Amino acid sequence: MTVAIQEATGAIASLPEQMRVGTMTAPHSVEFITVPTPQPGPGDVLVRIRAVAICTWEQRTYSGQQPNTFPFIGGHEIAGEVAVLGPNCPPGLEIGDLVAVGSASCGRCHWCLTGQDRACARHYAGAPRYGAAWGPGGFAEYKTHPADGVYKVGDARLEIAALAEPLSCALHAARMLNVCIGEDVVVLGAGVMGLMNVVALKKHGARVIVSEIDPQRLAKAGEMGADELIDASTADPIARVRELTEGRGAEAIVCAFGGGRANEQALAMLSERGRMVLFAGAYPEAPLHLSPNALHEHERSVIGVVSGDKQDFYAATRLIRYGQVDLGPLVQATYPLDRLSDALDQAILPGSYRIVVEP
Repeated sequence: MTVAIQEATGAIASLPEQMRVGTMTAPHSVEFITVPTPQPGPGDVLVRIRAVAICTWEQRTYSGQQPNTFPFIGGHEIAGEVAVLGPNCPPGLEIGDLVAVGSASCGRCHWCLTGQDRACARHYAGAPRYGAAWGPGGFAEYKTHPADGVYKVGDARLEIAALAEPLSCALHAARMLNVCIGEDVVVLGAGVMGLMNVVALKKHGARVIVSEIDPQRLAKAGEMGADELIDASTADPIARVRELTEGRGAEAIVCAFGGGRANEQALAMLSERGRMVLFAGAYPEAPLHLSPNALHEHERSVIGVVSGDKQDFYAATRLIRYGQVDLGPLVQATYPLDRLSDALDQAILPGSYRIVVEP
């Protein structure tokens, strides 16, 4: 059954009266619910979801590695099509535009006015609730979202456009690290997010060194543009980084694997004035042991990155829209929404890349 909705433009949109939503009800358990198709409020748009990639948050929740509250509607790496414009929607979007769904902001708070909107209280606005079920809401056929958090992707393939969100995080890390052309930057871990960082760092002109114990992932890092590869299962990565940098160490390091050993290696690889970013969460969490004197004497810094500012998301969508990056090798398989449990089962297998669900 369909329902006619009056759009802000005066046009009539024909939408299904109800939609299906995939929820995680417990680790390794997926159930579908049927809810009324949402309607966009003032300043919002309704997006017909066409592709949603399964991130590590959803993977850890589904596997039980990371605690969460159930029922949970995962899916925050989203691309789709603008279906309805809500009232007072700002200009720039039209019905039928292909878009990626990203962060929003209020535009008025301290963080927005100082160019740091990742800290805005509306950064994660648009997360729906359907009864007790909550979450970013991508495992569904439609979702409403603030229009200022919806970004055009031209005619890009939507399974690739869905990766704008993780790419924006990697671009944010490179920007927070103030990576400069010609610097030596190490990426520890060559999973999907490690490889996203390789792509982002190469766009910043860095010489990228990747350390990884899985030979297949290491080879993939080479395919994605890494300049030097270290097989950490056979070589001492700390010594090898020193060798590759004429004894200086790396000016910047991205810890794309959330483990205590990786963090220790990163600290030991840093050059004078070296910068280190903790990019990955760790479950279980491993303490990070820092020497205040070492940071002081060598003018080193350690920062964290969890998401990106709007400028990072906009940059990510432009890179994808205009073919400036090739993220195709990171998409391993696609599944229809009906097979969400199968998609999650594959996503949590060791060695998997991005699995995309297509509602």
